[in-house]
Amino acid sequence: MAYTVGVVCSVGVGATRGGRSRNEDNYLVCQSGQVTYLDGEHERRAVGGGDGVLVAVCDGMGGHEDGHIASTAASRVLAKLYRPGAPKDPPRALLRYIQDAHDRLYWKARAKGPVQMGTTLSVCWLLNGKAAWAHVGDSRIYLFRKDRLHQLTYDHTRNEFHRRDGRPPIAEGQNLAQSFIYGSRGIGDNTRLRLEPGIDAGSEPLQTGDRLLLCSDGLWGAVDDASISDSLRNTPEPQAAAV
Repeated sequence: MAYTVGVVCSVGVGATRGGRSRNEDNYLVCQSGQVTYLDGEHERRAVGGGDGVLVAVCDGMGGHEDGHIASTAASRVLAKLYRPGAPKDPPRALLRYIQDAHDRLYWKARAKGPVQMGTTLSVCWLLNGKAAWAHVGDSRIYLFRKDRLHQLTYDHTRNEFHRRDGRPPIAEGQNLAQSFIYGSRGIGDNTRLRLEPGIDAGSEPLQTGDRLLLCSDGLWGAVDDASISDSLRNTPEPQAAAV
């Protein structure tokens, strides 16, 4: 299969209209021997030699100090996966790699004091006609197939983990419950991430015409599913649809 990737990553409405003064987000595109992500305000490109196409979106936590550092660190550490030799079980490999990377970065940050940085992390690895994916936080991965939009990921809210544990929902349970580097927030061992195979990672066989959308809550929190579907339906070129 041939894949075309479109990317937009910006500060959005900006501080003058109630938004952020600095772009806390980042992305990763590994394709055709090239690795691309943001380094500060500039796009950085490096040579890579991996299999397939690896893409990710990372939303640095705006309420944390150094959210942009966390999202850049996540992009850079994921880029290390883009090397020859695809794993036999890509979803499980992604979860294990994310957990191990989280542990290393968490304790590295903690050595300097309380951990104040975090980021979402949603990644797709397109290999052998399948999309392997894994997810931390409340950025999302969607599959647009045959004119229908399917959400592949579950937002890591408090109520989502209550649902998994068979507990009733709570007030304000839609708040984010965990993020990469920062860890969980009272849902277990705060130094770790709660990641479950088959729920927080998976694999989807791809069909001709499929489109994948990775986005932060800057998109899905402001634009409804019907409008997202309309854009994907009516804008076939990925970069134009991203913009």
